[in-house]
Amino acid sequence: MADIKHVFVLMLENRSFDHLFAFSGRSGVPPPDANWGMTADAPDRAPLDPPHEFEDVAAQIAGNPPMSGFARQSYWNVSRQGFGPGALPILSTLASQYFLFDNWYSSMPGPTWPNRFFVHAGSSGGLDNSPSAATTIECETIDSLSFSFPNGTLYSCLQQANRTWRVYHDDLFPQVLAIKDMIDPFRLNSGQFSWLRVGEKQFFIDDLADGFDVDYTFIEPNYGLATGGFANGNCQHPVGSMAAGEAFIQYVYEAIRNSPVWPQSLLIVTYDEHGAFFDHQNPPAAIAPNDGTQNHGRAENPQNFAFDRLGVRVPAVAISPWIAQGGLGSQAFPGQVFDHTSIIKTVTSLFGVTASLGARAQAANAFDSICSLSAMRTDGDAISSMLGQPVPAATVASAAPAPEMPDHATNAFSRIAMSLDLSMKAATPLPPVAVTHPTFAVDATHGQLLPHAINAGRTKGQALDYIQAVAARVERLRPAKSSPPPP
Repeated sequence: MADIKHVFVLMLENRSFDHLFAFSGRSGVPPPDANWGMTADAPDRAPLDPPHEFEDVAAQIAGNPPMSGFARQSYWNVSRQGFGPGALPILSTLASQYFLFDNWYSSMPGPTWPNRFFVHAGSSGGLDNSPSAATTIECETIDSLSFSFPNGTLYSCLQQANRTWRVYHDDLFPQVLAIKDMIDPFRLNSGQFSWLRVGEKQFFIDDLADGFDVDYTFIEPNYGLATGGFANGNCQHPVGSMAAGEAFIQYVYEAIRNSPVWPQSLLIVTYDEHGAFFDHQNPPAAIAPNDGTQNHGRAENPQNFAFDRLGVRVPAVAISPWIAQGGLGSQAFPGQVFDHTSIIKTVTSLFGVTASLGARAQAANAFDSICSLSAMRTDGDAISSMLGQPVPAATVASAAPAPEMPDHATNAFSRIAMSLDLSMKAATPLPPVAVTHPTFAVDATHGQLLPHAINAGRTKGQALDYIQAVAARVERLRPAKSSPPPP
């Protein structure tokens, strides 16, 4: 029987289940009724980033019947497009050869940040919309720039149980850095953060090959935010290339499959939220985390959501040599639903972690029972031959200029940049910077952020300049694989 010792989670961006799988031809997954008007002609990259803030999602899932609100939006022609058979060969093949959840939902009907917090903490701490750069921030300490949760996070629970975790990031700004107690491990090279790869250096692959002993690994893709926005990443954000994301999924899968840890591994590939792409399943009711609202006012446009309903259905694929071919969530778990807190429930169950991350995570359905084969599969080479070589993103990506980074993304990642800037300033002298952030002025003598009131003279362009300046500093300070600081 399976002895799972390593759980890997790769969370990508903003795609619904029907958008990726309704027309895939997957057995047991029929397309929505023709009356919904879905089409099987989605392009490699969407022409726009459909709105998916809380208020947008509320409008999309409303109506009679439920979910008919999508068709009343001006971007409906983009939202209703799905990928046809063969359009996503990597993800579709892995879904057919291993296990596809067709009953997995995002954790709340809203955007990326609160949904990603649910996979890390079982809660968003009351955050129900994208965070705002205008939030009052105390700059003296790093913790004051971070999001905290009364019950802690999966990472803190693992540490308390003497279990290990690591975040691999393909981007300069992993989103998980916005969580309390994450900046210092990142800055101090404590071994809990690592670049996935830098140039020819394949850190993830090398680590897997050399005594890898990490229980839980979270993998963040390249969002492309330091080089022109999501269009240049591999996270499968709507304005980014699906082919680039397919290649990244294959890279992660093959790295694990070809490593010594494969016989004891479980990989989950999922998406944080639906990104305004249509799905016909009405999000079901959910148990609220009931852990307070300390992060509620940090949204740019806070709502009053009770967190008593899941978000739109998203894809999730489970991969392990102990999983039978062709499993489907609704058939293996009839009447059950899963969301991002199911990852927490599964990880804590596998590793004997007893700490609770709130009512939602406690009530979540685990899925480790799908690793049920009596003997490990040995058809990995055959599956890899089915995957073939990924299509280079450059051959299918639009030649149009990269779309502008959305305001909420600029605000959110400016926030991480500010945290990194303060951390690096505390660790080492930095050269002066001649850019200005829209919320914080930069001391050009010391390269340090100083509190400053917002005014109309500071622009979004300057914020993007600031993000790129901090990115350059990170690259200078971290030119190679993270290593512990000298004693």
